[in-house]
Amino acid sequence: MRWKIRPEDFRVEERVALPIEPGGPYTLYRVRKWGRTTLEVQAELAARLGVPQRAVIFPALKDRWAIAVQIAAIRGQGPERIRGPGFEAVRIGYASRPPRPQDLRGNRFWVRLRALTREELEGLPRAAADLAAEGFPNYFDDQRFGSWSPEMGFVGRALLRGQAEEVLRMVLAVPMVGDPPAVRAFKAEARARWGDWAALFAHAPRPSMQRSLLTFLKDHPTDLRGAVRRIPLRLRLLWVDAYRAWLWNRAVGQRLGPEACCWISIRGEGFPLPDRAPPEAQGLLALPHRRARYAPPWAEAVARVLGEEGLSLADFRRGPLLEEAPPPTQRPIWCRPVFLELRHEAPEAGEAILRFELPPGSYGTLLLKALTARLSGCQM
Repeated sequence: MRWKIRPEDFRVEERVALPIEPGGPYTLYRVRKWGRTTLEVQAELAARLGVPQRAVIFPALKDRWAIAVQIAAIRGQGPERIRGPGFEAVRIGYASRPPRPQDLRGNRFWVRLRALTREELEGLPRAAADLAAEGFPNYFDDQRFGSWSPEMGFVGRALLRGQAEEVLRMVLAVPMVGDPPAVRAFKAEARARWGDWAALFAHAPRPSMQRSLLTFLKDHPTDLRGAVRRIPLRLRLLWVDAYRAWLWNRAVGQRLGPEACCWISIRGEGFPLPDRAPPEAQGLLALPHRRARYAPPWAEAVARVLGEEGLSLADFRRGPLLEEAPPPTQRPIWCRPVFLELRHEAPEAGEAILRFELPPGSYGTLLLKALTARLSGCQM
């Protein structure tokens, strides 16, 4: 079974409780995008509207590998329609304030499954019904970890530890899995000419964060901390959150391991997939934070994972590279679909359609991995 063979095979739409107010100070847009990340579309919209990127507000982020429908807002009046490469934004009204993450009610997915074998077609109804009834561990999936480098790890970890040169090397010279092709090509050259900021500036993609950093480094070649602080704080906190999400995954995986008969792969590492939620997986679990408190058995699992990283909860604070501490965040340990429907649209071609809705923050790709694991004898 395969999915995301074509961009139109995977569609997701946010469900948002919008703060509608006729004549309100914010303009709301329904943004349809494809082949672009939310941050790329945000930058494009800001450029076309002539406003700073932070003035274009999305309550959530989506990756590039789907057709996604999201809500965005800008302060003040905006045009009726904005089109650009890989996106279209249509004005839908006005609001008293921009949408916030707390306004998200969930995400609805439409997925075309392809290359189904006869055995998978026969087993799919039962596997989908079991998954709808029992749910799956609420891990963060691969797309959350675009700021991970196979060579140097998570840039968020270097930010927490105040390692300015390591952060800059990952941003300017060492490939991270989420880098677009133009950035990867630039990083190959930056690696060979590290420290020659003027020469690297001449070759940096435009516009790009790398070019902005090199503008500063040309004039302040030894102020590496100052350069890191030129990276938008929201982006630095997103990188730290990605690292916290990975630690959360590891803690949940360690605890659920004894209950599992199936395993799935996230960022190349195996994670357990129990058939049903054990009692301790019924509640919320905080991402690592300096004020987070954990009850048994989660206290032991989190302490073990942090110990393996050489960290403690006290490290998740403001520091020389972070003007703000990572926010306290809790996440349900287990995910149950709001609904899940299967339709055999073209069984003779080995295809089926899956429609489902998940709570905010849960990953449709993870549901598909869990479904595949159940169909394929519990390994993926």
